[in-house]
Amino acid sequence: MGFFDAFEAAIFDLDGTLIDSMHLWDRFCSDWLISLGKDPEEALETKLVTMTVSQSAEYVKRHYSLDFSHEELVCKWGDIMAKRYLEGASLKKGVAELLGALADKGMKLGVATYSFPGSTEAILAHHGIRPYFSSILHAHELDRPLSIASVKTEPEFWLIAAKKLNTAPEKCVVFEDSISSLAGARAAGMGFAAVYDPSWGNWPQLSEAADLALKYPGEALDLILRR
Repeated sequence: MGFFDAFEAAIFDLDGTLIDSMHLWDRFCSDWLISLGKDPEEALETKLVTMTVSQSAEYVKRHYSLDFSHEELVCKWGDIMAKRYLEGASLKKGVAELLGALADKGMKLGVATYSFPGSTEAILAHHGIRPYFSSILHAHELDRPLSIASVKTEPEFWLIAAKKLNTAPEKCVVFEDSISSLAGARAAGMGFAAVYDPSWGNWPQLSEAADLALKYPGEALDLILRR
């Protein structure tokens, strides 16, 4: 029995897993704040990286005394990120082929991401892979207070993703590049396929803890095609 025979659905992170885009978040909010005449704190993006859209908006509005409404802020950021995606986010190696093989195998596919709804839809459509996914879960759908460092560490997030795919959690495998998601996916009873991304420095730890470690997504094709 092959690795993927144990699963009926696959849930993919977006940034760093499906698309090569982590670099596009560098100074994303800092540059925008500078354009408003604000002085962003050092390593602002490091602080925001595991916050949901709503958490980030709450933090930035409060910390920088912005007059924008929550909705205006999220809309502005979404437009900026969609432009960055379309100009500079390529698919990671073998993504389209892997999605096609999993779909041919009859697996249900979903996305679970911190990114903005509009920019997520735009980049998936741009690369022609949107039809593969029957559900998309955005982290802001499970908002938590700012004291919670990462929504993806919580099993509830992954249980919602499984429910959206109408699949039992133990029949789902998560594709992720971040170790912060590992605890949540594990607690939800899901399989975990680690995807390497150079933006993170903990690949040895992540790859050792995962059920499957992939240097790039298409590397998993051999496990599907080899019968």
